[in-house]
Amino acid sequence: MGNKVRLEDIAQACGVTKGLVSRALAGKYNVGDETRNIIMQKAVELGYDFAKLRVKNKKNSVVIVVSSSILLKEDYWQPIIKNMYATMNRSSVKMEYFVFDGDNIDVEEVKKLKDNPCLAFIILHKNPDVVFKELVKLKKPIIEFDPKFMHATGSTQIKYSNYTSIYDATQKLIDYGHKHICFYGSDMHAMSFRERHEGFLACIDNNANKNIYGYSVNFDNSNQQYGDERMLRKMLTSNPEITAIICANDICALHAYEVVKNMGKSIPENYSIIGFDNIQDGRTATPSLSTFNVPREQIGDEIGLYVNRLIQNNRPQYSEFIIRCDFVERESIRKL
Repeated sequence: MGNKVRLEDIAQACGVTKGLVSRALAGKYNVGDETRNIIMQKAVELGYDFAKLRVKNKKNSVVIVVSSSILLKEDYWQPIIKNMYATMNRSSVKMEYFVFDGDNIDVEEVKKLKDNPCLAFIILHKNPDVVFKELVKLKKPIIEFDPKFMHATGSTQIKYSNYTSIYDATQKLIDYGHKHICFYGSDMHAMSFRERHEGFLACIDNNANKNIYGYSVNFDNSNQQYGDERMLRKMLTSNPEITAIICANDICALHAYEVVKNMGKSIPENYSIIGFDNIQDGRTATPSLSTFNVPREQIGDEIGLYVNRLIQNNRPQYSEFIIRCDFVERESIRKL
């Protein structure tokens, strides 16, 4: 990240005051959501060095370790961060950021992170080895939220109900009369995608005596395209008995929408489709996408409460806990 961008530069680019920029970047809750999102995105775009944010009492702070690409997804992550801040603030625990740019993590920056006399570290989603392995050596509490990759023990993992939610979604489609169901995702993309695939496979196995059949399209997502039209089209044309597609997330589901429409087929008349995340584009899609809601504000509260309890007890209480994601049924699925 750059080290020459000042709060004044961000303020000027956004047309707001320096004080407002400072409060927004520090995660303080007395800033409007829309304004915070604009400021955060502009700070990331300009390459602001979040380590320059001053926390008076670092020994009563936690460090949020986050990729700049995560911060740019403001509608998804900012509600979580905002509620984390508000909840921890009630126990006088402060937040500061360590922001890294994609896979380019400077060794000197990691050293600064290790030298931070904070109480704990919270890693949001992307958890690169080069950072995690160094933090574990400090013997400080580490909370990984929705971890992208599995590491050896050394942290508390907070995850979505990936396995059980997709198991339930598969069972719902079976109860709706679907006997040939396809999973569309990328196991290597993230641990959450793999867990969702495993939930699908388990449900198919448990219904094998009902002549239920499962199919999997497992694409390479190294280019972050969240789909492979050739692979999905081949699966659907080779297996015309398929009537439903469960996707690893909403972006994959919306990609499946395009593939189905390009084939001259309709949703849900020819294919019922389910996603995961409940993003805005899924809500406004035609037909509206059935999905699993990620309770972002509640997640922020839970992480903040866990950090507060962790500090009071002076030790982690759990190795893992799961945030329930409820099913939201919309127009993209039907009973046969």
